[in-house]
Amino acid sequence: MKSLIFFTLLKNIFYKKMAHVVKIYDTCIGCTQCVRACPLDVLEMVPWNGCKAAQMASAPRTEDCVGCKRCETACPTDFLSVRVYLGSESTRSMGLSY
Repeated sequence: MKSLIFFTLLKNIFYKKMAHVVKIYDTCIGCTQCVRACPLDVLEMVPWNGCKAAQMASAPRTEDCVGCKRCETACPTDFLSVRVYLGSESTRSMGLSY
């Protein structure tokens, strides 16, 4: 997996880096698995009263996201509570393309 992250970082150096969108949905159960899975500390937990754990994931540092999607893989909910939309895919998948 480290080689995948390295390759992604290298690719972003040689090609124009496009920002990724990290979206946290309200189905988050506050388990912290996505936060622990992120190799670059893009995610963090913040207080939230919408679940039993009274916390949910937040993505304050999306500019550091390399798009490895380890957070998505770690999410235990049936509907992934955290999604990573890569580069130009982000506007299309969020319904913002023209």
